[in-house]
Amino acid sequence: MKTLHQLTPGIVLLFLALLMNPAPASSQTTPLPYTQQDIDRELRAMDLDPEEFQDRLITAGIDVEGATPAELILLRPRIEAIVEQMKREQLQRTRETAEAAADQAEKISESVEDGASMEEAVSEVTAEAVSETLPESKIYGHQLFRDRSLEVYRATDNITPPDSYPLKPGDQLAVTIFGLSQTDFILTVDESGFVRLPVGTRIPISGIPVGEARRLLSNRLKRYYSFRDGELNIRIQAARTISINIFGEVENNGTFTLSSINTAFNALVAAGGPTERGSVRNIRLSDGDQSTRIDVYEYLQDPTQGSGTFLSNNAIIYVPLAENVVTIDGGIARPMQYELRSGETLADLIQFAGGTQARAETGNVRVTRYANGELQVYSIDLAADGDFVLQDEDAVVVPTVSDPLRNSIEVDGAVFVPGEFPFQEGITLGSVIRKARLRPIARRDLAFLYRTNDNGTQKLIRLNLGADAPAGSTNGLDLELKRGDIITVISESRFLDATTVEIDGAVRDTQRTIVYPDDGALTLEEAILLAGGLQANARGEAVIIRTPANNREERQYLRVDVGRADDVILQPRDRVLIYDRERFSEPFNVTIQGAVTSPGTYTFDPSLGLGELFTLAGGVRLSAARNKVDVFRLELRQNEPTRTLMATLEIDERYNIINSSVPDFQLQPYDVIAVRNIPNFQPIRTVVIQGEVTYPGAYPLTEANMRVTDMVAKAGGLSEEAFPEGATLERPTNRVGFVVIHLDEAMADPSVVSNVILAAGDTLNIPKRSNLVSIETRNTRVPRVYNDSLYQDSTVNIAYDGRHSAKWYINNYAAGFDKTAMRRSTTVELPNGEVRGTKRFLLFKNYPKVEPGSRILIGAKPEKTRRQNQGDEKKPIDWGKFARDTMAIATSALTLILLTSRLDD
Repeated sequence: MKTLHQLTPGIVLLFLALLMNPAPASSQTTPLPYTQQDIDRELRAMDLDPEEFQDRLITAGIDVEGATPAELILLRPRIEAIVEQMKREQLQRTRETAEAAADQAEKISESVEDGASMEEAVSEVTAEAVSETLPESKIYGHQLFRDRSLEVYRATDNITPPDSYPLKPGDQLAVTIFGLSQTDFILTVDESGFVRLPVGTRIPISGIPVGEARRLLSNRLKRYYSFRDGELNIRIQAARTISINIFGEVENNGTFTLSSINTAFNALVAAGGPTERGSVRNIRLSDGDQSTRIDVYEYLQDPTQGSGTFLSNNAIIYVPLAENVVTIDGGIARPMQYELRSGETLADLIQFAGGTQARAETGNVRVTRYANGELQVYSIDLAADGDFVLQDEDAVVVPTVSDPLRNSIEVDGAVFVPGEFPFQEGITLGSVIRKARLRPIARRDLAFLYRTNDNGTQKLIRLNLGADAPAGSTNGLDLELKRGDIITVISESRFLDATTVEIDGAVRDTQRTIVYPDDGALTLEEAILLAGGLQANARGEAVIIRTPANNREERQYLRVDVGRADDVILQPRDRVLIYDRERFSEPFNVTIQGAVTSPGTYTFDPSLGLGELFTLAGGVRLSAARNKVDVFRLELRQNEPTRTLMATLEIDERYNIINSSVPDFQLQPYDVIAVRNIPNFQPIRTVVIQGEVTYPGAYPLTEANMRVTDMVAKAGGLSEEAFPEGATLERPTNRVGFVVIHLDEAMADPSVVSNVILAAGDTLNIPKRSNLVSIETRNTRVPRVYNDSLYQDSTVNIAYDGRHSAKWYINNYAAGFDKTAMRRSTTVELPNGEVRGTKRFLLFKNYPKVEPGSRILIGAKPEKTRRQNQGDEKKPIDWGKFARDTMAIATSALTLILLTSRLDD
């Protein structure tokens, strides 16, 4: 525990203030040397919240105001512990904030590497952070901006805008002619609104939609070039960059620099979308002298409505507060909160919510409204009063029928066609029974009908299904049924006790169930005959387990002689068990192990000799020591502990005993025979060398600790086409698998660590020199650029193009990283099996170098998990400050990124 003088000055000040706190009224008071403001100021200097500190004192049961100085001294360790705990938590929060800032800065640097401007990169990262932090909105239309269903396009993205996109200064058009005059060139809209053709002609196109501009340029180009319809392609090469001002009820207010291809909806995504109280129906767009209202609901019903809301430089988007938000629940397709505009009615709300469900009770839609200090409830018939006008915070409930009346008749029990049958007025019991078709075992004299009365009570009616029922009787076949009736037909078998006998064990038909005869005189002999007779190993006695009819839990056990089976009378529910002889005999075994072909355990018999046992074991192996055959024997003595004896035998090639310490040796039950190996016996150990050596094949390990280079020398050395950098070593022993080696380094210096010692069974493979590099296309942009025929099995194979980094190869041959790529997980797998990863220093990544024959792999980002718990309380985030801080971090690193980007190649 720290002493008082070891604490920080702030804590000393706080602790002294607590110690000098006035004593209770009955004691003499001492004025405080420090005020509460001094204590709060010192806590804030340590980044600690004074209110939280007071709350923790209360939670811990520390009453500093009512404690005496002596009590405060005793409370000192607890107070110090609270301060230290708050400091540790503050430090942890600081670390998490720093890690989050570093992660965001890395994402910004990756976006800049992909061609985004610094402003675009900051907007993308900020929008992504907002969408990941915010919970799902309860108001319809808000989630469009939070679930990333829309994205913010960059100026360099190859996006094809609709024909309504207006061209402005700064836009670039790529023109490609495929006809007789094959050519391509770039047209840039200058500040005057003109584009200049290669022939020198200037054409004004500023403010013209791109679709109309294509037709205009096509007509002009036909004057100078030869091509037919379909042989001209004009597309947006690069869009201009504009600044958009977004204010009001959005998650991130401010000015955003975006590509002009983005519509107002994309711009709102960059700002995180409207807040929980922000309007999605009355968003105002001020673009020059024009003012437009944006309605997200119209866009959701027809997405083409938002395709034409392109923005000009310095356009202003303002999101006001939602004025009329209502809640709807119950029998509709999409229960949520909805924002209504002036003049919209209950019918409009039902349409926004996806319409009513099949069980919805539209004649009694309930609207709860708070007015004049009380709650008022309205009952609305949707068909008659669908134009009912709703107000802010109204709660609408569309009731549903929870248990609708069944318009059917149900039949179950002893019928061939059970189930429900349609109800019709006047339908009778007989017509339904004929459709259900009674089974032969069905009782005709008695059935039951369950009926629910109008008051909710149930009624049970006895039925007579026989043809002799009087015509017009209240319970016969002429009975008129009501909807919802349930008819149960009784089976006669339900009232009959089971009259069977079971026989099991040493009979040919095991687990046989025999029907007890009507005359009640089934003998054990007859039951055995019905079960196929006794097996040859059947024991001469059986056990009958009898269950009395008057007590099913009681059991009686009868032991009977099978030889007198004709005299034993069985009863219903008897179970007969006939045991085999093996059940009452203990098996004896003999075990042979060691240097034999098939070690194992065999059943003992006095006829089993040592020669027969070795024959069963497949004989001895070449490594067997015939003079060292050990026998372990169990010595059993009555009422004495058992002992294990050991003897050694010597045998010849026919397994005859030559010398033995046990005269007249005979096998006995539980004997264990152990055949030893010849001391220091060692078979020939070989290693296989494959590939580019002079004499490939198998070679023996003639010396101890032979290394890879020794084996290459035995094979005549490397061939001219050998690629030692890609050599691999496979070791099956103990499932080791591939061992990474550097044969090129080992050949130059045999003392290197990678010149490993070989083991029996190793396979050394030396391939031919490879000039290819393969790139796994997962998490790259290859699928967007190449045809399927250009890459197979998600791999692009290219010629080795120098010792560049993995990033260089990905950018030049795989169209760059995809948005799903986790760049720091990029790895290069060398031909020898070595894997090199991407190293990271601060915000910079050092990608591994690529060698001939390498394989490049890119990992994927983990899927984000959205915070679902709406009850989690979290301090509001100042996204404007977040964007400014992130911008500062990224800007300070951008210069170094640009300076080091070339070094990465």
